[in-house]
Amino acid sequence: MSKSRVIEGEHEKLSSQTDKMPAKQEDLLTPSPQPVQSDVPVDDRRYIRSGILFLLLTLGGFSLWAGFVPLSSALISSGEVMVDSYRKSIQHYEGGIVKNILVRNGDKVAAGDPLIQLDTTQWDADRDATQKRLLNTQAELERLRAQQRFDTNLTFSDNLLQEAKKSQDISNVLKQQRQLHTASMSAFMQEQQALGARVEQINQQVSGYEQQRSILEQQITSLDEEQKAFDTLFKEGLGDGQRARELNRQLLQRQNEKARNESEIARLKLQATEAELQQATRKQDFLKEIGERIKQTQADYFDLQERIRVAEDKVRRATIRAPEKGIVVDLQVHTLGSVATPGQTLLDLVPEKDQFVVEAKIMTQDINELYKGQLADIRFSAFNHGKTKVIEGEVVLVSADRLLNERDGMPYYLARIRVTDKGYSEMDESMQLKPGMPAEVMIRRGDRTLFSYLLKPLADSFARGLKE
Repeated sequence: MSKSRVIEGEHEKLSSQTDKMPAKQEDLLTPSPQPVQSDVPVDDRRYIRSGILFLLLTLGGFSLWAGFVPLSSALISSGEVMVDSYRKSIQHYEGGIVKNILVRNGDKVAAGDPLIQLDTTQWDADRDATQKRLLNTQAELERLRAQQRFDTNLTFSDNLLQEAKKSQDISNVLKQQRQLHTASMSAFMQEQQALGARVEQINQQVSGYEQQRSILEQQITSLDEEQKAFDTLFKEGLGDGQRARELNRQLLQRQNEKARNESEIARLKLQATEAELQQATRKQDFLKEIGERIKQTQADYFDLQERIRVAEDKVRRATIRAPEKGIVVDLQVHTLGSVATPGQTLLDLVPEKDQFVVEAKIMTQDINELYKGQLADIRFSAFNHGKTKVIEGEVVLVSADRLLNERDGMPYYLARIRVTDKGYSEMDESMQLKPGMPAEVMIRRGDRTLFSYLLKPLADSFARGLKE
């Protein structure tokens, strides 16, 4: 039997039972008739006017609010917490072999504490060799200065004598310099003595000729007087002509000898002058040569002094020390005997007591509204969101020129925002800033109305359209 037939049978039973019920029960089941209400006409214009008035008041109030009530605006950018003086990258100029690693990541160090020790074997050898060259040059310089003073005895300074006691090499250097000094001064003095002896010999010859000249002058005077007396007798007819001629011949002979004598004296004096000039010239040349050698040796001495300072500085800097108090991070060397290349960053040092700032990248079109001293709101998203607060900050630096993002090449201006004293007072003890912590920066740039926000793009577009 189908389900439809069963349902029809059930309905027939129910209808038959209903017909058999008493009238009272039928009345209870049948609802009583309700009176019919007629429709009453209603005037809805009053409601329409009220609605329009409400809309006008709402629109007017919104317009007044949008046109006159200022809204705070801000430059929004993401940032990162940095140490005010940045992380200190510890490097070594020359590099070298790592001899000892004295710190680990996370270690706290004070200013001047040793961090890494490099091997100094080569630098020590260079310094010692340069030191010996310096002492050798100093000994040579002292010898030349003694020769410049024409000192026959060479006396070295106390520091050279002390070094000679410590090192046989320096002792041999001083011995060699003494030998050179003795040989040089002996050669010079012998040459000067030879020239002096020649001058003395010439002067003695001149003295002998001058004595001969004096005798000749006396003879000439005597013969001249005798000739004059004989001429007087000869004029009176008492003298002999032969005797007169003999006296005249003797007088001429003495005068001739005197002339040769004076010529020889002049020649000898010229030779003496030349010998004296040669002696003075040789002395002057000796001093000039010594002076030039002193100048060159002194320049070498100063150069070696600077090299000693450089060598000592290398040895001193082989112990790499902390420039200030901080925490060691990003240690790059871990193996003893490894090679640190010149200029390699060995580790970074985060200053412990330095002030923190937030570095934010500002779009170039907003630079006109960014200036030093501008207040900002900072949110540190790394803190618990339930405790996150808006911290007051202040712009302390704006980059002088735009920079380029290394990732996407987009230009930006760098702004550094420092948490103000008020901002620090609003921070809980649990809110401790750490380098690298992300932050959201909202730099306050003044108040503007809503209409100003909405109409500015249209006004700019309209202005560009008129120019085109």
